[in-house]
Amino acid sequence: MKVLVEYTETGMYKDYSWGNPTMRTKGQLHAVEPASAATLIKAHKACLYKNEDGEIVIQR
Repeated sequence: MKVLVEYTETGMYKDYSWGNPTMRTKGQLHAVEPASAATLIKAHKACLYKNEDGEIVIQR
């Protein structure tokens, strides 16, 4: 399961702790593991993306 986040800062980010960093731009949407989403949100580098109904988008 992954959740969709919207990056609030441009930078190099890892999808997994063992992966290579990739460039993400401010406003870009990307599906990440819940633990990665929590780390990004806590660091104010991303926020959870919500659809038009205000629901969190989850990819299975």
